Amino acid sequence: MQLSHQSSGVALLEALVALLLLASGVLASLWLQHLGLQTQRQQVNRSMAMGLADDLAERMRLNAGQVLLYSRSWGAGTLGGAPDCSALACSRGDLALWDMAQLQQALNTQLPEGDAAVFALNGPVGWWGVVVAWRDSSESYRTDTAWGSPSCPAAMSCWRLFFRPAW
Repeated sequence: MQLSHQSSGVALLEALVALLLLASGVLASLWLQHLGLQTQRQQVNRSMAMGLADDLAERMRLNAGQVLLYSRSWGAGTLGGAPDCSALACSRGDLALWDMAQLQQALNTQLPEGDAAVFALNGPVGWWGVVVAWRDSSESYRTDTAWGSPSCPAAMSCWRLFFRPAW
């Protein structure tokens, strides 16, 4: 049996269409994989930010008498001369400086371009806020600026925690 030129051209066209469908399926699968990884990375960063904010809130509750020393604005970085309170006995003031140095170290190592702001709330008396930010060009997780809390910087996502250090 001999194939005509027309039937062999149709078989080639069918093979090309099948290859195109396979390639588009593989690309769609890779795109979904990318979206899944991106979402997972965002959730991990948010979880880390939540942990850092909770940790600082607990440190401030334990050292409530020095709460003003914990105040911090965006981009503040680490204050020089913070003592190592894990090795030495520290005063309450030194402990606050050490806590903030620990926060900065965690921001530098656990979040992409991590930053934090710590502030007293404008509304309820005695309440404080911690906002932890991390680099996220899609700004996938932004929270509001209630009670005078600073707005989240551009191209970053933020987690906010409001708490009362002293009961």
